[in-house]
Amino acid sequence: MGRKGSRYTLEEKLFYIGLVREGGWAPWAVQREYGIPDNSVIVRWVSLYTSGQPLQTTGRARPMKDGRKTTQIERIEIAQWTIANDYNYGAAMQQFKISYGQVYAWVKKFKQGGESVLEDRRGKAKKDNGQLTEIERLKLENKRLQARLVHVSTEAAVLKKLQELERRNAGQTNNIRPFNNLHKK
Repeated sequence: MGRKGSRYTLEEKLFYIGLVREGGWAPWAVQREYGIPDNSVIVRWVSLYTSGQPLQTTGRARPMKDGRKTTQIERIEIAQWTIANDYNYGAAMQQFKISYGQVYAWVKKFKQGGESVLEDRRGKAKKDNGQLTEIERLKLENKRLQARLVHVSTEAAVLKKLQELERRNAGQTNNIRPFNNLHKK
């Protein structure tokens, strides 16, 4: 019957459920006897069976690790669909066959900047080709000059303080007298 890592058919699941419900077996005993990896799987099957729900619990949906290439229109559509479906990223992954990271990033960008931010600009030059406008260039020059002014004024203040200290020290060297009033015993 079932082994570790395998999927279980409906007939196998019903057999194991029958052992627990009608055969009097404990779930852990069924698990050990038939090599099922965890007895909680059997408990879940029994619970689903008794509540009348389908027994399709084995095997989880594997998230996509890699995305796929999409157009801007597809990205907009996916972002809008995800937002309209209460940010259900998992459902968007399955619906559109894309990765979680892609959906999350597109929704976040779409909310912040609208449709235009979902354009794929990789490998394309900026529209201004890196050229600064005259105003931007002047602002940068202004900032550079302000920083230079602060540096020069700080340097001047330090030099002024240093000269003052040197004058004080020069005046004190003349006032120094040897200490001759030692008490002799």
